[in-house]
Amino acid sequence: MTKITNATSRRSAVLITGGLALTLIAVAMFWPERGSNDAAATQQTASAPTSALTASAPQSRPSVQTATPAQDVLAQRNLEEEELIGYLQRAFGAHIQHPKVQVQVLEKLMRFVQNRYPDNWREQLAILVSAAFPEIQDTLMQTFAALETYTEWMNTERYALMSLSDTEKRTRLWQKREALFGEQAYEIWKDQWQAEQFQDHLADLEQSSAPVEEKITQYKQQILASFPEKAEHLIANKKQELTDRFLSLPSVQEQLRTLPPEQRYSQLRHLRKELGMDDAALTRWENLDRARDERRANGDAYMAQRQALSGDGAQDATRIQALQRKYFGNEADIIAAEEASGYFRFESSQQYGIN
Repeated sequence: MTKITNATSRRSAVLITGGLALTLIAVAMFWPERGSNDAAATQQTASAPTSALTASAPQSRPSVQTATPAQDVLAQRNLEEEELIGYLQRAFGAHIQHPKVQVQVLEKLMRFVQNRYPDNWREQLAILVSAAFPEIQDTLMQTFAALETYTEWMNTERYALMSLSDTEKRTRLWQKREALFGEQAYEIWKDQWQAEQFQDHLADLEQSSAPVEEKITQYKQQILASFPEKAEHLIANKKQELTDRFLSLPSVQEQLRTLPPEQRYSQLRHLRKELGMDDAALTRWENLDRARDERRANGDAYMAQRQALSGDGAQDATRIQALQRKYFGNEADIIAAEEASGYFRFESSQQYGIN
């Protein structure tokens, strides 16, 4: 329980309640729906030998016998299951010892057999597991039993979990996972565990009184610590998302708000550069920051004059339209539509580097 205790001790831990972080390939790409198989099978004849059909044919007869519709359906299903087994072996065989891969395989098999054999899908799943990975059949079936128990528990406890705080939900989930899967739970839900650890680090960073330039260094270190296997990929391909995440911290915005504009532009450029943006991108973002500040200045002036109107409905409506055209030009109609719906974009504080 050490990992759970450490996780729940943080002040602002945020539950990320996603289910299994599994990428499921649609089985229907390989195996058509049951109804379409049956319809096609009733119009087929055995045009090529298969083990299911030739086994019953006497070897002394040279003539080819036409298969019955039932035999065609059985042969088609056998072929689909052979294709499924081959696909699983090719796609997952090299890493089948890993708990997360085992769950991925079981998820795919469950979807297939529940659709194909709704009345006895568990038995059919065991047969396919034995055929695909006989060397770890027992391990896979034990994992399947734990996975099914966990799914049933989640369905039963869904509303109870919704009534808990984020920290309480997170604790309950990890306690159940650890009870069913042991330490392997942290491999099966590894992506979620790492994301939660990163959220905990951000909570600590938010509480820090360090200046922004120190915080960005700590932020990069936290990315490396939370996602050791994919940190480089994240920094290389998710620069904007990571930058927005950092700039969204209230303590960072508070410090940026105290800076004069030119110093703030310089600080934003430094932060983005630290997260891997090149010079061309840095220049584009600085130009956008300046444009945003200009638009915000117009918005603040507009709101001040709007709020100073007399309160005469008809006259004020005309004056508001004139103010919108004055300050927003081609965007005047957009601003008017927003306000008609009750949204006033310049009432909220500006988020520097974001809007």
